[in-house]
Amino acid sequence: MKTVSREEVARGEHELALPPRVQEALGQLVGAAKEGLLALSIGVGLGVLAELLEAEVVAVVGAKGRHDRGGSPSVTGTSRAR
Repeated sequence: MKTVSREEVARGEHELALPPRVQEALGQLVGAAKEGLLALSIGVGLGVLAELLEAEVVAVVGAKGRHDRGGSPSVTGTSRAR
């Protein structure tokens, strides 16, 4: 890994090679920062909350689009209540 000086960064001589998804996220953060600190903190907080909720849903019911191979088939309303 190479150390880059502040002057090189300021002149734009060194370009970071970031994946497109990371560049998009950084662009959104920059846009939110221009709108103000409140918008930035709300956007980051909502993003974190969405990730936490998604992880919880996957932990409880499994990944979206995945079938339970060990489950037994039943038609709604025909199985006995427990």
